[in-house]
Amino acid sequence: MKLFFRYTIPGLLFFIVQLVGLFLVLWLYDLYQPAAFFYIILLDTIALIIYLSYRFFSMLPLLKRLQNPITSVAEPIRPGSEEPIAAAVEQFLERQQTIFRNSLFAERRKEKERHRYVDQWIHQMKTPLSVIELILEHPGEDYRTDLRHEVERLRTGLDQMLYSSRLEAIETDLKAAQLNLRVLVTDIINQEKRLFVKNKVYPKLEIEPSLYVYTDAKWFRFLLLQLLTNAVKYTTGHGKEVLIRAKERDGQVVLTLIDDGVGIPKRDLPRVFNAFFTGENGRRYGESTGMGLYFVWQVCTKLGHEIELDSLEGQGTTCRMKLVGGRTDD
Repeated sequence: MKLFFRYTIPGLLFFIVQLVGLFLVLWLYDLYQPAAFFYIILLDTIALIIYLSYRFFSMLPLLKRLQNPITSVAEPIRPGSEEPIAAAVEQFLERQQTIFRNSLFAERRKEKERHRYVDQWIHQMKTPLSVIELILEHPGEDYRTDLRHEVERLRTGLDQMLYSSRLEAIETDLKAAQLNLRVLVTDIINQEKRLFVKNKVYPKLEIEPSLYVYTDAKWFRFLLLQLLTNAVKYTTGHGKEVLIRAKERDGQVVLTLIDDGVGIPKRDLPRVFNAFFTGENGRRYGESTGMGLYFVWQVCTKLGHEIELDSLEGQGTTCRMKLVGGRTDD
């Protein structure tokens, strides 16, 4: 009853103001007659009481429902009532609940994937630690090389975990700038030259010095390093090449990485950017978390880059990224 009274207060105030205005108009034009005026008031009051009574009883189920505590999120707000406001409120709450449930489900799925990745990462980090312990207990002639290899595995794993933890808040970490593409790619290759030498894979660069891209340097280095590591990993041995090529096309720069490695089976291609998907190559060569290309896809989406991947089993893989950029005039 109190809720309905608060709901009708604006209407009652308007009714009173309307009567006062009518009285002033009749009085100013010398038409005021007390009996006629009070008769009008009586008729209007009766009409108002009838209208408010109808509104009260039609809204009674909704008023009762709003004053009772909720016992379930799926509980209807208008049991036995076709009141338009109740129907509109119920539809609004249903849409709100649907959005909330979808958001909650997405967060739970992300949290589950996060736990799974951390478990997998911890398991993988234990392997190089165990190897280092064995090397220290029984150092061979090349123990320094073996130790450096295991430390490199630890560093790579730690870097990937660090970037994955920052990925959720990447928007606050982005700083786009105009970057010289050839200089950027050359720096990454020089930084990882030991990876190429160890796997006997040779980088071949075909990028004009005048090409530039607009992107975030740190995150672009991360995703390019992931792609190069994958290319080298599956092209290892036999003196093969990884070709890194860039061309300007329709106001964009298309960066292409081509390797002639083992390739990806056709049935695995649609899922290579999915989280935790290792595919046949991951099972065959081991040490694959199935998260590298997933992170690449996530970073490309956040940076506004487009990425596509083609591959033929036994012949190699081609990865293309479409970047915002162009060619400098000088």
